Amino acid sequence: MILAGSDRKLTEAGEAEQQVKDMKRRLAKAEQQIKKLQEKVADQKQQIREFQAQARHEDSLAAEREDLKAEIADLRGEIRELIRANHAQVEKLEALRAENARLKAGAKVQSPSRVGAGADLRRSPQPLLA
Repeated sequence: MILAGSDRKLTEAGEAEQQVKDMKRRLAKAEQQIKKLQEKVADQKQQIREFQAQARHEDSLAAEREDLKAEIADLRGEIRELIRANHAQVEKLEALRAENARLKAGAKVQSPSRVGAGADLRRSPQPLLA
């Protein structure tokens, strides 16, 4: 025969075991949540590293872009100087061509009068080729 007090002890022991099982389940769930959060933190750290690398790369590109802008500005100034120098050279060339044409025209006008008057005494006679 089982005494009433012993039933109570069995019930309390069963409840304690149930509480231990519940605690273990809660602990397992909490550990799973911790593991998921740790994975999430690791993923976020990886993203941060990637964003930092991307930011460094973009900073490098921005610095390079600024260097290129400065170089372009320098080249534009140099081009302007070369264009001015080129215009001056063109003007000189045109003046020389005009002078050359004037001299050629003067030489053509003088040549027929020399031929008609005879041989130029200052020139040495050239032999005729047969």
